[in-house]
Amino acid sequence: MKYVWSFLFLTCAVYADMDLFQNPQPKVSINNTLLAKVNGSTISVIDVMKKMDMILHQNYPQYADSSQARFQFYSMSWRPTFMEMIDTELILADAQDKEIKLSDGDVREEMENRFGPNVTQTLDKIGLTYEDAWKLVKNELTVHRMMWYFVHSKAMQSVSPQSIREAYQQYLSKNPAFNEWVYRIVSIRPENNDATCIEELHHLFLDHGQSPESAPFLKDWEITHPSVKVQISNEFTAKDDEISQSHQTVLATLTPGNFSEPTRQASRSDNKNIYRIFYLVKKTDHPAPAFDTVASQLKNELLQKAVAKESESYLQKLRKHYGFDPTRLKETVSDDLQPFHLE
Repeated sequence: MKYVWSFLFLTCAVYADMDLFQNPQPKVSINNTLLAKVNGSTISVIDVMKKMDMILHQNYPQYADSSQARFQFYSMSWRPTFMEMIDTELILADAQDKEIKLSDGDVREEMENRFGPNVTQTLDKIGLTYEDAWKLVKNELTVHRMMWYFVHSKAMQSVSPQSIREAYQQYLSKNPAFNEWVYRIVSIRPENNDATCIEELHHLFLDHGQSPESAPFLKDWEITHPSVKVQISNEFTAKDDEISQSHQTVLATLTPGNFSEPTRQASRSDNKNIYRIFYLVKKTDHPAPAFDTVASQLKNELLQKAVAKESESYLQKLRKHYGFDPTRLKETVSDDLQPFHLE
């Protein structure tokens, strides 16, 4: 849900700025209706709004006075908030059956953490009564405790050192070690397939040991061999999987600053021979990440997957146990229901 809230709060900021140009501000009207009944507890639009008001205050209280921002936040988040409240009611029912209790001191401390020392004054600004806020906070703390007992603790037990090692092997298969090559290719097309000049030019490159595009002898050599076409490529930069196997085989024999032996290939257009000499500018090795550098990341990813799996399993059990069928929500909550409007 935190990613949903982040997006929604950005939207709120945009509409809060719009309010600066509207005087007076429009009013948010609410079409209150019963949305669901879960294990004897009812959830109405007003209940969902109270929950959203507290979320808005906790994260971006500066937008709470903006009608446009609140309307957009309500409109976009009431359904996910509503579904979260259904899960909360199921978990609270399970907590009651298992006699999981919180002390008033725990709730009071959390109330002060969230709303500051002047709790009543802050709640008045939000539009929540002390009793409503107390209930919401107590329910959240209870849900957190239940989720720890029946979801997070199980998820943590399922992530073993062995499973992290296995995840590392899978990570290596997707992120193997690789080389990055920087090179040029000298392409030579001799007249009448005469390969004598190829060896001559190759030895000149070896003797001078310079990058081919800056070889001082090349212009004079081309003047004395007018029938031979020489082309020097731009500098290529590529990884292993971006180079053909034939090119990689040649480059692997070179050290930076060296030329390869000429390789011959028949042209597809006229079937004449083309000779290529590779020049390696630079080779950079990129080793695979060590286990210690990614172990924490892999563990967190495994935990997130395990938490999602255990959470879904836990909620499915609760829905079955308390006889709640999510598909029946369409009877009271249609797809086109919009309980909030601007006036």
